[in-house]
Amino acid sequence: MEKIVIKIGSNILIKEDKIDESFVFKLSSVVSRLIDNNKKVVLVSSGAKAVGLKYLKLNPIKSLSQKQALCAIGQVQLMKIYEQAFNFYNKKVAQVLLTRDDFSNRSRFINLKNTLIGLNQLKIIPIINENDTVSVEEIKFGDNDILSAYFAIGWGADSLIILTSVDGIYDKDKKIIENYNNAIDLLKIKNTSLGTGGINSKIEAGKIASNSGVKTCICNGKNLENIEKFINGENIGTIFLPHKKIKNKKAWIAYLSKSKGKLFINKGAKEAILERKSLLPIGIEKIEGKFLKGDSVNVYYNNKLIAKGISNYSFLEGKNIIGKKSIDNDYEEFIHADNLVLF
Repeated sequence: MEKIVIKIGSNILIKEDKIDESFVFKLSSVVSRLIDNNKKVVLVSSGAKAVGLKYLKLNPIKSLSQKQALCAIGQVQLMKIYEQAFNFYNKKVAQVLLTRDDFSNRSRFINLKNTLIGLNQLKIIPIINENDTVSVEEIKFGDNDILSAYFAIGWGADSLIILTSVDGIYDKDKKIIENYNNAIDLLKIKNTSLGTGGINSKIEAGKIASNSGVKTCICNGKNLENIEKFINGENIGTIFLPHKKIKNKKAWIAYLSKSKGKLFINKGAKEAILERKSLLPIGIEKIEGKFLKGDSVNVYYNNKLIAKGISNYSFLEGKNIIGKKSIDNDYEEFIHADNLVLF
């Protein structure tokens, strides 16, 4: 069954002084039709803070505590509209609020996946948002574009559709780029007032998701026909073609886990891991960071990031064994090949 993640930005969700209810009802119609056609759909919805501002009729404020309070207030209003809209099409919704730690912490990530399985069994549509009421800088995504990419990877989605207020990504000649690649000279687009990400975060989200095998599209959400056109294979907006899909665990290591340290390796170790072999202590020249056994660490050669993996040792244990050929420990490998992802 095809899995689809749809990200809705603030700029198409908010109209004048309130939620654009007409847009939400049209969106729920499209999503309901997809579900009735045997698709699994998850929505990643921005807009809580903006809705809170409009609901309380306040000017923009700077206090972190008041911003978090606005998000709490806005979430209620946002979900009311989604619930009413989907009820019209005999569909039920659930709210799921997430932070960065819900992805980087392996046990919490598994719990999230189990929750999604349960919601799917009950035929309930998850509506995802960042938990801005408790998020601090260390665990924030920064914007829902990145959240949608992480979620698409973690869920094992086939497609990610990022709905925005423009037709896609423009090149220097102000033409829409149909297929994105890193060599393209882009036209910088100014961020709009209600959103937090802007076009740069959408590009980053597209790259992250497509690198893990999720086909991604950035398109104009004001025309909701674009959703079904993209799913049916039509070229609309800007497409990020997927790279080879990687296994769930390696996708988590590469893109979702938070690196706690750095390993700097020699040429022999680099050649070994490029041949899909494990990283041994003898190949490690230096360790940085305070990581524990089971934490993710970045691997560098000549100060260039080349891999990421799950360490079999803590940084204290590691400092006693790096550069050594044989060790008397539980593991010979510092990082096993099965827990190592190349970049």
